Amino acid sequence: MIAPAAHGAGGRPPASVIVPFAGSDAELAALRERLGALAVRPGDEVIVSDNRGQAIHTPAHARNLAAAEAHCEWLVFLDADAAPDAGLLEAYFDPPPGPRTAVLAGAIADAAPPRAGLVARHALARGQMSHRRTLERAGTPYAQTANCAVRRSAFQEVGGFVDRARAGEDADLCFRLSRAGWELEERPAARVSHRPRATVRAWLCQLAVHGSGAQWLESRWPGEFPAPGALALAARVGRHLAQAAATLLRGRGEQAAFALLDAAGALAFELGRLRDNTRQRV
Repeated sequence: MIAPAAHGAGGRPPASVIVPFAGSDAELAALRERLGALAVRPGDEVIVSDNRGQAIHTPAHARNLAAAEAHCEWLVFLDADAAPDAGLLEAYFDPPPGPRTAVLAGAIADAAPPRAGLVARHALARGQMSHRRTLERAGTPYAQTANCAVRRSAFQEVGGFVDRARAGEDADLCFRLSRAGWELEERPAARVSHRPRATVRAWLCQLAVHGSGAQWLESRWPGEFPAPGALALAARVGRHLAQAAATLLRGRGEQAAFALLDAAGALAFELGRLRDNTRQRV
């Protein structure tokens, strides 16, 4: 059994915040500004893992590279499009994790600007990035790398993320840790806001990638992400279309548009299962 990390002043251990990045220089500057709002202590470190010139263009690979360089026992993984609360690190370690806890699952809230477009309003209404979706699922619960903390020694024990996975690497890591006897704890006060995709095209492409990740996970962990089958998918899409028609007749145009997006999203996710979820070295 691995002993819990030693706590520093104030009762929490130091943490390495790791954020994969592959955008423009302007986006990098904006990311650094968001991360600058984090309340840190001596011993903490913030690592932006720039993956633009790496051999494998996946967030998993960027996170693994940064984890190998990190010095702290706890690795806090965030997405580049997430904005952490200032007190994120304090909230992660209140209360202190148990000795067999490897994963702390933080909270994720969809956030949209005041004049957000239809896709962003839809994401906000549906809670698309909510941590509740992965912690309260029918299968094994897992934390999203958009906001989670992982004990470094446990991370190393199971080999970290699968480098070449485009999506689903967070669930896969949690499943391996769970099978190895490690535990997950929820930290709802450790919160980030997550920006949704701005256009329908970008959102559908994102869902297709997630669908690819789901099929990859199903191949590695049978029964965790089973495909619904053609008839079940057709029935689901049909229900969304019927809801769109009914709400439109009642004069609720935005709700009808949301239902149409639900139908399109379900199709994009399931079609994504046909795509390869791994990237080759460049």
